[in-house]
Amino acid sequence: MLPYATMISIDEASRMPVYIQIANSIIRQILNGAVKPGLRLPGSRSLANQLGVHRNTIIASYEELQSQGWLISVPAKGNFVKEDLPLAKARRIRPAKRFHSPLKVSAFEMEDSSIPTDLGIGRQGEFRLNLDDGCPDERLAPVEEIGRHLRSLLKSKSRRKFQYTWNIKGDPMLVEQLCKHLSETRGINVNPENVLISRGSIMGFYLFFKCLLKPGEKVAVASNNYQAVNTIIESFGGQLVRIPVDEEGLDIDMLEEACEKQKIRAVYIIPHHHHPTTVSLSCERRMKLIMLANRFRFAILEDDYDFDFHYRSSPILPLMSSDTEGSVVYTGSFSKCLLPAFRIGYLIAAENVINRLAYSRRFIDRQGNRLMERALAMMMEEGELKRHLRKALIVYRKRRDHLCCLLQQQLSELVEFKKPEGGMAVWVTYRQRANIEQLSERAAALGLFIAKPQVVAPHSGTFGSRLGFARMNEEEMTEAVALLHRLLSAPKA
Repeated sequence: MLPYATMISIDEASRMPVYIQIANSIIRQILNGAVKPGLRLPGSRSLANQLGVHRNTIIASYEELQSQGWLISVPAKGNFVKEDLPLAKARRIRPAKRFHSPLKVSAFEMEDSSIPTDLGIGRQGEFRLNLDDGCPDERLAPVEEIGRHLRSLLKSKSRRKFQYTWNIKGDPMLVEQLCKHLSETRGINVNPENVLISRGSIMGFYLFFKCLLKPGEKVAVASNNYQAVNTIIESFGGQLVRIPVDEEGLDIDMLEEACEKQKIRAVYIIPHHHHPTTVSLSCERRMKLIMLANRFRFAILEDDYDFDFHYRSSPILPLMSSDTEGSVVYTGSFSKCLLPAFRIGYLIAAENVINRLAYSRRFIDRQGNRLMERALAMMMEEGELKRHLRKALIVYRKRRDHLCCLLQQQLSELVEFKKPEGGMAVWVTYRQRANIEQLSERAAALGLFIAKPQVVAPHSGTFGSRLGFARMNEEEMTEAVALLHRLLSAPKA
């Protein structure tokens, strides 16, 4: 039997639940090749005795690994590592790294700075009804809590918070709270040195590609991708290499073929809820993507899009939670879980990457919004953000179900869709081309916002749209879908 007691790391001081720590340790050993495909893991009682934890903790860990696609449970036989995982060759078992150990150097090349470090916006606000790209409902936002903390800061007698700061990476209290939040919710264990606060995800994308790319270098993106990112890449002279997307997310086999033919500098990916189609990257493909990054030494820019809203089970952990070599740069934002106007985002990466990005950021945004950053940190410290997310999740799940029910009842002959397991929008494709190309303009005339449909397959002329459900209550959504049915059913102009 393998020495699981020394292979599995448990940090009693960590805020991450012990069962998640155990699951993450097993994942790391699978990635390292020490725990092989097809291997039967110890029984829950046996492993609990080895690790000195309660048996229920091991059961919870195994259930987590099953939900993420790492294990299969065979009745009367036990839990086995899935056979079809694309794994690296076995390596010599090394002592586990300490939790919260900072990454110093990335696996991919990044031009270092010799100087010390001391897009597609819609018009949703103009409309009463919005089947938008997927935006939160401002009416649910914890504005009272935000306002209370801002008032407290403004009334403070300390004048230092109103002055310039030497820290160009973000408010220290927010950085500390963010490290805890990412550890507890996403299995990402980093130090403050690995964090840069930004003004939302778009600034993060901009800074990363500005610092990474040289003209002519290639970036792999999904064939049907978030257009704002494509624009940023091309603005710095980058060339797009488009990779197909199917029901399991980005086609990693096609990416591998592209890497063998040309030098890929970076891969941009939304593994949790791909934009626009909402599909999630499968477990097997996630593993292979990280292996390809280490093999070909490209950077992975992982966009944490809508991670907080998952409706069926625990979401698959981010790529960065399994990255031990420094290949992944992780970016996210609080705009979707709070308010679109709440422009606070973040980048997580190896320390040398963060230093380079922070040095570049100071020329376009010297210190961010110190007051808003501190107010958010205070909300997180008092548990208000977690409470808001729990409440919003319940509301958005009901709204998703209601929209899908309306689509099935009223539009099943006109559109195709699959109920998303998370996020704030449903991806639909139109069964007919009539009335589609001018759909947004005709909807606007009736007071309904719909983003302009996108061409999904140019050879067949198929169009698709994201229909957001989070921003409207059930009554508003019912009215919006009725208008959409009217538009799609109208005789061809």
